[in-house]
Amino acid sequence: MTAARTALDLAGLTSAEVDDRIRAGLVNEQPGRTSRTYLGIVRSNVLTRFNLILSILTVIVLAVGEPGDALFAGVMVVNTSVGIVQEVRAKRTLDRLRLLVAPVVAVRRDGATIEVHPDDVVLDDLVVLRPGDQIAVDAELVACESLEVDESALTGEAEPVAKQTGDEVLSGSVVMAGNGMAVARRVGEQTWMHRLVSEAKQFVLATSELREGVDQILRVVGWVLAPLAALLLWSQLRSNESTGDGLISAVAGVVGLVPQGLVLLVTMALAVAVVRLARHHVVVQELHAVEGLARVDVFCVDKTGTLTTGAMTVASYSVLGGDEESVRLAVASLASGDPHPTTTLQVIADDAGGAGTVGDIGVGSLWTSQARVPFSSARKWSGVTFDDRVVPAGVDRSWLIGAPEILIERFDEAERAAIEERIAEPIGRAQRVVVVASCDEVVAGPTLPQRLTPRAVIALTEQLREDAESTMAYFRRQGVAVKVISGDHPGTVSAVAARIGLPGATHSVDMRTVDVDDVEQLDRVVDRNVVFGRVLPDQKRAIVDALQRRGHRVAMTGDGVNDIPALKRADIGIAVDTAVPATKAISQLVLLDGRFDRMPDVVAEGRRVVANMERVSALFVTKTVYAALFALTIGLSSSIFPFLPRQMSLISELTIGVPAFMLSFRRADEPCRPGYLRRVLRFAVPAGVAAAAVTLTAYWIARSDVGAATLDESRAAATLALVLFAFWLLRVLMRPVDSFDGALLVALGAIFVSALVIEPVRDFYRLDWPPVRVLVATLVVVAAGVLASRIAMRAAGRRAR
Repeated sequence: MTAARTALDLAGLTSAEVDDRIRAGLVNEQPGRTSRTYLGIVRSNVLTRFNLILSILTVIVLAVGEPGDALFAGVMVVNTSVGIVQEVRAKRTLDRLRLLVAPVVAVRRDGATIEVHPDDVVLDDLVVLRPGDQIAVDAELVACESLEVDESALTGEAEPVAKQTGDEVLSGSVVMAGNGMAVARRVGEQTWMHRLVSEAKQFVLATSELREGVDQILRVVGWVLAPLAALLLWSQLRSNESTGDGLISAVAGVVGLVPQGLVLLVTMALAVAVVRLARHHVVVQELHAVEGLARVDVFCVDKTGTLTTGAMTVASYSVLGGDEESVRLAVASLASGDPHPTTTLQVIADDAGGAGTVGDIGVGSLWTSQARVPFSSARKWSGVTFDDRVVPAGVDRSWLIGAPEILIERFDEAERAAIEERIAEPIGRAQRVVVVASCDEVVAGPTLPQRLTPRAVIALTEQLREDAESTMAYFRRQGVAVKVISGDHPGTVSAVAARIGLPGATHSVDMRTVDVDDVEQLDRVVDRNVVFGRVLPDQKRAIVDALQRRGHRVAMTGDGVNDIPALKRADIGIAVDTAVPATKAISQLVLLDGRFDRMPDVVAEGRRVVANMERVSALFVTKTVYAALFALTIGLSSSIFPFLPRQMSLISELTIGVPAFMLSFRRADEPCRPGYLRRVLRFAVPAGVAAAAVTLTAYWIARSDVGAATLDESRAAATLALVLFAFWLLRVLMRPVDSFDGALLVALGAIFVSALVIEPVRDFYRLDWPPVRVLVATLVVVAAGVLASRIAMRAAGRRAR
């Protein structure tokens, strides 16, 4: 195949030629980018720094102590196994659903156009390029018509690049307008896009305050773990009677410092959310996008496909001048002759008849074109020059269709007034309006002819989504601002937004009057208005930028190539089912059935995850704080550590592990606020200090001459004090406590009581009942700690207000 072949109906490779290239390995196979591999999931869950520390501690315990003190190793195995299972489950669900939104490539083979997966394109395949296609290979154009390609993903250049026959088009770029055919010259690892991303992570996560906060917690724990462990080891070897007892005591302190399960629970909660949303036909392409959407406070929506179904019908067809039959024939030919028509053109072409007809005009009567300018969102018009031989005498050979306010610039003053009067009524009824004009000048390139004559006004009715009004009302109740951004006429957009009850919709902004380079003006306009019409693709991105400059978290919905720049810039991009492949590819969420009423489910799921993970994080950090204080205080005082490893395992599972796991599934719909880590620390640090003070006080009273308890009895008193105080902290975190929370607290309490009263269990955990005086002192200390903490929390709450 050579560049000399230029006809748009080229046959392409034969099946035998394709098979030869597949056997030779000349295919466009790309590394998996939808999710992590199974090996990657296992590696990320098993090969962690904290698992390594716990494994070393397990070896120490098994070498010098009793196997029962290695109970934490079983917890580590269970946590790791659960994490792997949940991530594998989420991966399988995602990979299965992503097949439904996977991009396809149109290729010519055996003289027919077929669609294949991008990985199935082979070297020398003849690729058909259509608006909205993301180019999958590096290819050479052998034919094209007004082809414009967005190469911003590769070069950073925002403006679409016009292409000619013989030019190269690169993988990763997007067809914005026009059409063409290109021969695949480089596939697979040889493509330009592959070289750009080959060293990038295969599993890219959206920006996540939750993930960043957890990472900061783990970094701090990593810094303090080594010195505290060294101090504790030194002190326990000195204070215990044997080296073995000293090592076991040190292990107990270090085990308490390790935040077992924190990362697991965050990942698992998000994975479960992804699986739940899959049942609602929502594909989450990046795990943390669930959290990201929950934190959004501004939702930018397009009119078409979001507020309306995208389905249109011709409501009125007004011929303004000239022979009506010629006008209708010209419009039918213009609409039907486009190889990749917009929805508007397709509706006009299909109106009142079969494909390629308008009214009673048949396909055979349509005029053939000589030159064509395809529609683009930036121009907002398309045009065609017909062959002189088919155009009747006295009829213009060039016809254009587009936005009224764009074409009106080339009308005379009287014509402008007439058009403005004609379009006012349908625009007020929320109808989309296009104007048809003609001239005798050949249309070519992006510039309008100097003089046009108006020929027709066509109004189209769009069907409102049944769920649009209720969905918008949900976002208002949740404190999420909604901005409607559309390329349509401002009046039409405003009328549609008003019909769904959007506050502030009666006033709209015509973005042609706004200088987006004037940052102050743009920020002011965007902040004060909710409806924006005649928005160009770059202006959509500028609006998103303006919102983000003001500290907003922005979600953006879209379906067309004109939405891609804004979707890339938004914090969360959402594509509907009818979106072009390139739009789906760069969006974090895809609505498979196009139902916008799925969004409340996504937001609610994200808010549930964020709220519950904040509680879970507070539990884990509280434990880390009191464990660090135990290690520091005991290390400096050279006292014997107040717990055995098995006792720390019991405390951790009853007060941290099990409740954290159960809380991660708790129902919650609390609005997300920034400052996750600050709030976690504001609770966990004082709570951890109080827990440490209560526990050590009870332990030292038991060990004192007043308590006169044995070491095992003193450890039992410390265990009782810490568990009771931790249960109270858990109740505080649960507020408001519902029936699920109450049942969980009762169950945890029953398990702890069982460990105290069932003799074999009590003996295993070495929980010897302390003397009555020590037991009473312990309960008094816990009660005093709870009372002091409640007073401190109320005082802190008053200061915060």
